[in-house]
Amino acid sequence: MKLQRRRIAAAWLPALLWMAFIFYLSSQSNPLAKTPPSDFNFVAHFGEYAILAFLLFWAQLATGGWKGNIRVALAASFLLASLYGASDEYHQSFVEGRIPSWVDWGMDLLGAAFAVAVIARWWRLLLWRQSRYRRTVLPADPRRGRS
Repeated sequence: MKLQRRRIAAAWLPALLWMAFIFYLSSQSNPLAKTPPSDFNFVAHFGEYAILAFLLFWAQLATGGWKGNIRVALAASFLLASLYGASDEYHQSFVEGRIPSWVDWGMDLLGAAFAVAVIARWWRLLLWRQSRYRRTVLPADPRRGRS
């Protein structure tokens, strides 16, 4: 039981730390004062939430979440990342010098969607390779009547 709790904590810790980092950046009045606002803003939002969606998926995978249903895990990762992005924009409305933006939230959604799409594609290729390996390399099961 104690080991199970440690495993769950270790799996979710990277995602929680990344969320704390995003919250910290959102708490700053002007975190990107020395960078060009338009170009870097897109990259920052896109990258932050792509990483967050990946870490949320990884946490679910490491803890055995969703019992092997990859689509549910991907949807949950996207949903959690998008909800956190919305709450982040709401949080910015309370920070002096910051304003919430639908465009920023849209960039957050694009980053999370990109991560989920990459994971889904990677997962499909991994499963295809595993099934191909099983068909061509592993011997047939004699209990099924094949030789």
